[in-house]
Amino acid sequence: MFHQHFLSPAGTDLGPLDGGERVLWRGHCAVAEYAFDEASSLPRWTLPEETEVTVTDRRVRYSYDDGGTQSSGELFWLWPQHLRVQPGNRETGRNATVTQIQLVCNGPDGTFPALVFAGGELAKVSAADHLANTLRQAIARFRVENADLIGVPAIQARMLSRLVIGPEFSNYQGGEGQTVSLLGAVPVPAPEPSYDESAAPVSSSRAYGDRPGMEADAIRAEQAMQAEQALHEEPDLASRAASLASRIASLVSQEPDNGRGTNLSRFLDQER
Repeated sequence: MFHQHFLSPAGTDLGPLDGGERVLWRGHCAVAEYAFDEASSLPRWTLPEETEVTVTDRRVRYSYDDGGTQSSGELFWLWPQHLRVQPGNRETGRNATVTQIQLVCNGPDGTFPALVFAGGELAKVSAADHLANTLRQAIARFRVENADLIGVPAIQARMLSRLVIGPEFSNYQGGEGQTVSLLGAVPVPAPEPSYDESAAPVSSSRAYGDRPGMEADAIRAEQAMQAEQALHEEPDLASRAASLASRIASLVSQEPDNGRGTNLSRFLDQER
């Protein structure tokens, strides 16, 4: 059964960015995908803190070269439904938790795959807030500018336009965190089967210009609107986000304390 949504097969070269695509942020941090809807789930895949992350006006890309073997993936701004900053706590050593940025999507069959960024250059809450603000503005602007193409209703486009200018994320160490819901999200398609089900995860992402025909666009847009209508029927988002943070914290607590505090790559860089 295929679970991974945002990681390409090992060794995949994603190629250059599209013509006219603007880079908004570039840095290094750990990246992982979680099943946001599954209690006590382990990460589906992980990349360490040395992973290069690039945020553009159309997507986020990430790539890590492990001695010649490249692991990479991307998530387009069609998909995120919720954006959350979950600050780390004030503890040190075994009890420490790290600050995270969570991009939660509406997946197939009632699932909610979440892409998580943490550690590296996002170790400070202020740095995570800065990147989260960049993500919020990029996603909102992309959907407003492409509202007709992806089927975002006018009323949702007006609400999205407000996210381009605020409110900004403003968190602090040990705080409860903040969540923004992103209207007009398109459900993440199910990954296509690979030649070997035991092989590396298959990426479900498409090139921006390689999209289905207008009929498929209309179907996906309708699915997005239905998902937004069901938003208030979902379990409490903040509670699930806190649960995800707790699961990551429990992974940290399994590592011996060497006196240097938490190194995110030690528990995110696990066997897939």
